[in-house]
Amino acid sequence: MENSDIQDLRKQIDDVDDRLHDLLMQRVSLAEQIGRLKVESSQTPVFAMCPKREIEIMRRLWNRHKGNLDKIELIRIWREIISACVKVQSPLTVAVFMPERGMGNLEIARDYFGTYTPMLSCRSVSLVLKELTQGEANAAVLSLNDDKQTSWWYTVAQEYKRSVNVFLKLPLTGESGRGDGRSVYALSKQPFEETGEDRTLLVAETDGSLSLSTLDLLLKAGGIATNAICDSYMPDMMHKAYLFEVEGYLADNDKRLSAAMEKENGKITMLRVIGGYPVTFF
Repeated sequence: MENSDIQDLRKQIDDVDDRLHDLLMQRVSLAEQIGRLKVESSQTPVFAMCPKREIEIMRRLWNRHKGNLDKIELIRIWREIISACVKVQSPLTVAVFMPERGMGNLEIARDYFGTYTPMLSCRSVSLVLKELTQGEANAAVLSLNDDKQTSWWYTVAQEYKRSVNVFLKLPLTGESGRGDGRSVYALSKQPFEETGEDRTLLVAETDGSLSLSTLDLLLKAGGIATNAICDSYMPDMMHKAYLFEVEGYLADNDKRLSAAMEKENGKITMLRVIGGYPVTFF
């Protein structure tokens, strides 16, 4: 026969579970109300996901958390709750670049967007972008250096693709997340919003006459705080393109970008922001 103290503690756990369940149902009801208000105030289809708001929630919970529950587990639980609440407002489907099974992108996507969120496994970058821009996907997950034929960030920087923006770098928990230490970027058709602690992704293209180190120095001299080179690409025999990570939030219409291009008299052929992501707080 079990110890009466254990039985009493289990009864307390049952009571806590009931209260948690009541609060969860209340949260879903509030999310539904927000969804209805969004629909009433918008003339276009509503995409319920609000990355800035979600990051604010998780930063607040992370900072106030106490006790022996691992903070990473806390964030994982809340990602499922937030994703479920998003889906009661509007459908959510994610296109995931996954040319082969087991590469980790799908696991990373599920950890953020929710275990039961529909995922479209795409074998090419072009198919991911097609699903996002023309298909049923609301968001997409892409990784660097996995498709040697296509540079998705260079494609996104082109005029006809500029309705697509990066808004997250995943996993939020860094190397402690699933995916064997790999990182991916999440994109949507929403603009990236400043959250207070951010990094911007900037695509720079040159006519081939500037070295990478010179380009980096020129950008820094122009007040653009580059802190990493994420990737490089040659769209043709002459031009060279680079994906820079810039410290802080940088808008696409920032005057420093146009000033840098004008100063180099055509040597820099493109400087375009393709979004960014909140700095992880873990």
